[in-house]
Amino acid sequence: MEEKLIREPLYEKLKKKLLSTIETENLHMLPNERELMARFGVSRNTLRRAIFELTKENILRPVQGIGTIVYPVPEIVENSRILIVCDREMSVFQQEVFNLLLFHLNNSRLNTIVLMLDKENVDVDRFDTLLKTCDGVVIDQLCSYSPVILERIRKTGKKMVCLRWRPDFPGVPFVAENVNAGFHRLARHLIELGHTRIAYVGNILDQRRMIGLEKAFQESGLELLPELTFHLENGYREEGYQAADSLLKSGRRFTAVIAHNDACALGVEERLLIAGLRIPEEVSITGFDNLRESACYPVPLTTCCGDPERMIHEAIAYLFSTRNSGMMLEKMFEPRLIVRQSTARVPRQ
Repeated sequence: MEEKLIREPLYEKLKKKLLSTIETENLHMLPNERELMARFGVSRNTLRRAIFELTKENILRPVQGIGTIVYPVPEIVENSRILIVCDREMSVFQQEVFNLLLFHLNNSRLNTIVLMLDKENVDVDRFDTLLKTCDGVVIDQLCSYSPVILERIRKTGKKMVCLRWRPDFPGVPFVAENVNAGFHRLARHLIELGHTRIAYVGNILDQRRMIGLEKAFQESGLELLPELTFHLENGYREEGYQAADSLLKSGRRFTAVIAHNDACALGVEERLLIAGLRIPEEVSITGFDNLRESACYPVPLTTCCGDPERMIHEAIAYLFSTRNSGMMLEKMFEPRLIVRQSTARVPRQ
């Protein structure tokens, strides 16, 4: 009697593919359902069955509001805590992503402790006490500059991650957007619209931005003109206003401005509009970060940013995953160009 062949269920095949993907891509969290269904060409039911089976095997753990964590630590329970450490002077682009972080954590079963401090004057005893009660730590851009904060966290052995910023100090795990690629795309966007007299209003010492800009100019046989470059320290709104004022007073011709960030771009817009210039008919402007208000500036702003939700999910998954626990997270997300009404083709002379 011939032996009947038993066909392997689709969800079993998918389980193997998911495990292979986890290993080869070093995942701390699975992509969302839509991505996985498109990637593997399976139905939602097949995908959910495979995830259910891997969850029973303690390989995956869905966490409401966060995503599906790979090789989760066993102690993810309702009283698991994340300590969020922010400096009191945190910038607007950080405020927005941390507000979103708090929203997602509130929708999950993870508890949150928020510590807002002065990174130059840390209450070490209180900080140590809070560290003892948490399971992981998220820090902001400014706190990543504090040797005291970093050292106190390292001494506890707790995992930490810097959110939406690549720290200047080595050895600090992070998730961030690729600023270099973002500024390359912004410059390419303006050059493709025919702009050659492009002013830059930003920190010229910030290689994250400068390398991307210079690459785009070189690819097009252009150069970032020194007489149209205005150095800023921080990229605040008032700095953008003052730089635009200096640009106007210089009398130099320009048809576009790339600003250090969205806050700076708002200051540039304000000054140019006061001067009677039309945006984008006479001058195009770009920012970076995609702040919420950039969509409703006096002229809605063309900008660029990574996906804050994906950064948040990756950060939390890293804190609660044992996947390659000895490896440090260094995750860069590709930014997308968001074209709005502040940019247009170069005006005819």
